[in-house]
Amino acid sequence: MGLFDQVRYLPREVKIFVATEALLGIGMGILGFVLNFHFLALNISPEEIGALNSVGTFVMGLFSLPAGFMARHFGRKRVFITGILLIGLGYLMFGIGTTLYAFYPAQVIQFIGISLLVSTEIQLLFSYAGTSETETLSYSLLFAVFTLFSGIGTLMGGFIPQFLKDGTTKYQWSIYISALAIFLLAILRGVFLPCLNNDNNRVKVEKKGLVESFKEQLNSKIITLTLYLFLMGIAFSLVIPFQNVIIKFTTGWHDEAVSYVLTANGIILFFASIIMPWLINEVGIIRSYYYVYAINIGMAFILYFKMLPIAFVLIFLLRSGSFTLFLNMVDSQTMSAVEEDKRDFFGGARTFLRSIGGAIGSFIAGYVIQRGKSTFPFLITSLILLISFVYFEFLVKPIFVKEIEKKGEGM
Repeated sequence: MGLFDQVRYLPREVKIFVATEALLGIGMGILGFVLNFHFLALNISPEEIGALNSVGTFVMGLFSLPAGFMARHFGRKRVFITGILLIGLGYLMFGIGTTLYAFYPAQVIQFIGISLLVSTEIQLLFSYAGTSETETLSYSLLFAVFTLFSGIGTLMGGFIPQFLKDGTTKYQWSIYISALAIFLLAILRGVFLPCLNNDNNRVKVEKKGLVESFKEQLNSKIITLTLYLFLMGIAFSLVIPFQNVIIKFTTGWHDEAVSYVLTANGIILFFASIIMPWLINEVGIIRSYYYVYAINIGMAFILYFKMLPIAFVLIFLLRSGSFTLFLNMVDSQTMSAVEEDKRDFFGGARTFLRSIGGAIGSFIAGYVIQRGKSTFPFLITSLILLISFVYFEFLVKPIFVKEIEKKGEGM
């Protein structure tokens, strides 16, 4: 069956989930592009931005484990929608605030929302998908739509300040528009997505205490996978939260040119997300990991060195696409390797460890960028990826191989 036929026969709930992801992409794309510039226009330094990002990712990790238990008790959808609403509220507060200390509450609220969202999103999508084959395709489509529309949002973030300039900074109205997109997303998903597994999950959690439930859910597989995602969190946060600042400082280009680059980046991420299922089917999971590790380590290392701005941008875009493909593989395959009754706990645990890694990565990146070393985060990223490859080879690969053999026996 071809890709378009597979998409056509996806469950209705998956189609709604994927279609509405466009609003999340637009909202996050606009904010992701303008927020750092908004901070800089208010005389907040890159080092202070790094500290702010570290606090956010720390809060995200702190709330991720409770988010997993909340999903089991109240239902994945309810926690999921609450998270989206909190993200929108945080965005709104970013637009209203004018000082660094006013942004900390906004960051905390936003990242509590992100914690609730990422701790339930994949599990909820997979519960609508039904089969393991549909799970992989659904996740790829979800991320493809998100990246495509985050690119569109990035482009909007570059142009909105030209037309709506009034405010504390010229980026303020862009932030308000991003908040509106997130609130609209919460309404649509709240109305059109069904609740699943609420009653059964609530009974299970009420019969056992929090500590008992924690001990029951934790096992060596989850520990191994969450520590792997801790390393991914560091690698992600060394570059992604600062990519607009890194491009601007490294190339010396103006805001609109940077928005073009990040829009192109979104389009590349879209295609990278689409080809992920094809790559796994054609090459196999383990060989796919070898390829993406080699490409990502090599290109991150190259980006550290001085080069012409156009060459830097081209390699940056290629690296960004391959890194997104890599993260998609990690997210979908680690979740697929975990049993259904442990996925809510794993969703919280992985967010917790990845957030701690993200806080470390953001702090390091902000520190080195503040000192004029805008490409140094790429060198650190290549080192972290090399460490994670060794971890993958000896600890994570055996888990994936076992799951592949189990699925082969089932067929």
